[in-house]
Amino acid sequence: MTGLVEATGTRYDGGRHPDFSLWRRTHPMLKRALLTFTIAMAFGLGLTSSAKADIIATIGPFDEAPDFSGSYPLAPVNLGTFTFSIPLAFKIGAVTISGSFGDEDVPGTTEITADSDYYVDGTAVDVASCDSPNVATLGLSLACDGGNNPTDTPTPWSYTFTAADLSAISGNLAGGSLDFNVIQNYYGAVNAGTVTLDIASTPEPGTICIVSLGLAGIALLRRRKI
Repeated sequence: MTGLVEATGTRYDGGRHPDFSLWRRTHPMLKRALLTFTIAMAFGLGLTSSAKADIIATIGPFDEAPDFSGSYPLAPVNLGTFTFSIPLAFKIGAVTISGSFGDEDVPGTTEITADSDYYVDGTAVDVASCDSPNVATLGLSLACDGGNNPTDTPTPWSYTFTAADLSAISGNLAGGSLDFNVIQNYYGAVNAGTVTLDIASTPEPGTICIVSLGLAGIALLRRRKI
């Protein structure tokens, strides 16, 4: 017998179903489509898992009364306290603090911050300083001069905490409270803008594995020239 006839009346020879050729043609396409979908899902899940928003806390601005006592450096003064909440699943990554000096004290006058140093957690971590280059020669503290008119730009500063810093303030971070202090070193006033604490999250191991799966899929696609 040269062929078989199925109940539907379709005839084929050699014992091979006519849909087999279609499967052979479409099978590679289906595999490519499945691989592409897997890569897209891996990246999507990885990016979604790692997209935790930073925790932001701000204090300030500061316009302290001028000091001309001559007894420098002065004792540390607390300018404010950052308050925030760390979720249980939030793993702390990079932590930065930033602000500006020379913000306007009295509108239309010189914008100056006195020679001073700034700390968090008492005086545990020194995060910023205004070191006047001309105190000895001029007898003035012009460390962070923002200019002589309201349109001048204050001097920005930023600090990224090291691993040792984070270890020193780990209790403060866990407790959701971190103080910000100043030690004034010479005549003048502390005129500073808003200070921002930025606590970023670190990717979890599962997220890294998911993204790695996506990267492996891309490498496979390139190797197969898909």
